[in-house]
Amino acid sequence: MQHLTYGYTSVLVSDSVADVVLAYAAALSQSRLSDVVTVPTTDFSGLPSSSRMLLAPGIALMSEPAPDDVLEAEERAFVAELRARIVAVLAAGAVAPSRSTM
Repeated sequence: MQHLTYGYTSVLVSDSVADVVLAYAAALSQSRLSDVVTVPTTDFSGLPSSSRMLLAPGIALMSEPAPDDVLEAEERAFVAELRARIVAVLAAGAVAPSRSTM
């Protein structure tokens, strides 16, 4: 699990979600693009939730480790969708990210 920090708040997400959101944010930033994504999260009670985030150049985003959760959802569909978006953004002529998490 990871704390994905956006602005003054953080949300709890799976490791794979944190990795792909950061990679997508980097690709968008390098391409000078933005997008709004609905990120699958876990609330303070451990229940599935979601948060909408604007990913754009100049918006700070970071992740840091959180205690592991044996019930961590993999969110394969979300991860696959963002990976497809990354490919589309980079195929439009952007420079490839310097460090890929995929």
